[in-house]
Amino acid sequence: MALRNTDHPRPHPLAGYLTTREAAAHLSMSYWHFMHLVEAEKIPGMRIVDRWLFSPADLDAYRRSTKSGAITDLAHSALTTPTVALTPRQREICEAIVSGSRPAEIARQQQQSRQAVHAQIALIREKLAALTAAPVTLIPRARSARHRSAAYSIVPLME
Repeated sequence: MALRNTDHPRPHPLAGYLTTREAAAHLSMSYWHFMHLVEAEKIPGMRIVDRWLFSPADLDAYRRSTKSGAITDLAHSALTTPTVALTPRQREICEAIVSGSRPAEIARQQQQSRQAVHAQIALIREKLAALTAAPVTLIPRARSARHRSAAYSIVPLME
């Protein structure tokens, strides 16, 4: 006699979690480098008996917290914001970054220096910052006894 109701099987609570090799591939890094980061407690995971399991959401949060994650977010924002006037080279760099290439790989493909690619990324960052910067006004603060010149506070304008 079976005591289990098989009409509605419950999903396994660990379904969707990745093994160490899958998680390393998800982050596009070597297994050993990934394990070094796990042991240094920079990447969160669950140890169950003798195996590690990792949530894809935690891995994505780790990626966003790194410099390469910030560059990927920047490139994605530049491509999806229609008011950003990207040059053809900048658009190509952004598309390569979003597809998973690192700036050093892009430099090799375009036969440029890494500094040239990073300079283009800095220009893209400036273009996005110029679009998202709120208009500001200068408001004089009270003069202090220590400083005789008027100091100013930068205050965003309310719309």
